[in-house]
Amino acid sequence: MKTNEVLKDVKIIKIHGALPGEITAVCDDSKKTVKGSLFFVRKGNNSDGADYVAEAVGNGASAVIGEKYVSGAPCFIEIKDFEEESLKILNNFYQSPQKKMKMIGVVGTNGKTSVCHILSAILSANGIKTGRIGTIGVFYGDKRENSDLTTPGRFELFRLLKKMCDDGVKMVISEISAHAIAQGRTAGIFFEELIFTNCTEDHLDYFKSFDEYSEVKRSVFNEKNAEFMIVNADDPLGERIIKESKKRVFSYGIYNPSDTFAVNIEESFSGVKFALNVMDFVSITEIKLIGEYNVYNSLAALTAAVLLGVNAFRAVCALETVKPIEGRCEFLTEINGGKIFLDYAHTPDGLFKTLSALRKICLGKLFCLFGCGGNREKEKRSKMGEISAELADFTVITDDNPRFENAEDIRKEIEKGVLKGDGKFVNIGDRKSAVNFAIKLLRRGDVLLLAGKGAEKYQEIRGVKYEFSDAAEVMKIAAETEGTN
Repeated sequence: MKTNEVLKDVKIIKIHGALPGEITAVCDDSKKTVKGSLFFVRKGNNSDGADYVAEAVGNGASAVIGEKYVSGAPCFIEIKDFEEESLKILNNFYQSPQKKMKMIGVVGTNGKTSVCHILSAILSANGIKTGRIGTIGVFYGDKRENSDLTTPGRFELFRLLKKMCDDGVKMVISEISAHAIAQGRTAGIFFEELIFTNCTEDHLDYFKSFDEYSEVKRSVFNEKNAEFMIVNADDPLGERIIKESKKRVFSYGIYNPSDTFAVNIEESFSGVKFALNVMDFVSITEIKLIGEYNVYNSLAALTAAVLLGVNAFRAVCALETVKPIEGRCEFLTEINGGKIFLDYAHTPDGLFKTLSALRKICLGKLFCLFGCGGNREKEKRSKMGEISAELADFTVITDDNPRFENAEDIRKEIEKGVLKGDGKFVNIGDRKSAVNFAIKLLRRGDVLLLAGKGAEKYQEIRGVKYEFSDAAEVMKIAAETEGTN
């Protein structure tokens, strides 16, 4: 693209050097710069972009832009307000892809991935081409890309939206993390719908207090950001959002009066059956997803789909065909008569909800295997231990992603919580050995929950990601067990 088109309406203080005639790419990651790139320099929480100018130029950047002049580039463009001007440039370069598609954002501690998955499935079944961005990756058409963050950074987000737009996507459903809101990653995007799932304790290592964390989530729900808001009326923060909102708000819930609600809920291993009212359309439905929390996720997705123009009857029919989500209370297999489930639950609330759902339908003993991530909020470790001791018959404490922390110390903190609940447990650091141990405990009617990592295919230890998958290990054991029978 011509440089003058990329810089249209950008307030430039001074240009050091000669502007290149064209810009081939815009990025804020020096490792991703290519020949003809415009590299953005910004000071972050842990690093300063100025330190990477030489690398960016070495990789082909023909120009660098930022608030403070840095030498070493063929051309440096000095601007006053990085946030404002970078947004203009992204819109110029990518031609504002977000304005050519309907954007749906999902905010909440738990349930974001599931709501995105369910809503995407409903829309797709009704002939609407969708794109999906979240924890387990980026999906559009038959394409899938990995993502390191729940919500990509602004530069990566615009790149993805442009690719989706060019591919014919009509609606984009994206998980919106609290970090993304706080860091302004979705600035410049107006959402057709913003969905709120729930707010429970998480990421308090970053936000310092639950009040701060919940306030960040609440802050995005206003008339400047969305046309419609779809809010969980059974969540305390959701109730507040509903009361304070000046825009069109549609509520969903089970226990409080709502626009969309469910009653007569019956849970089983095959899924959940319930009666529902979607804004006055009444039906009895049965989903293939386990747990009351997936009733909430379904209600949110149904409400969103209907507001987007999908016929309520067709939306409910599509809901009944939605398959379980990878790594979200996913049934893996049965060994020795015991059922094994995989779940991403890595917060106290997430673990409580998943174990509660399995407790209701478990005919024998309920086993829970989990660990906690390192360099993250320590407060939740003991809490999760207490929850497992309360709901499970036996807990297998193991490693999750210890990162740069001492793994044994993390496990001991979980132990404290299990002991508070007077639960039976074993502490096995090596996750592969722990999975093998837990499976050997299973008998007919038992249930084993492998929690914390979900569909992740690695363990992060001392900065290195080692290949490991709970699901792959289970299926390997299942194959070996079948071969010995």
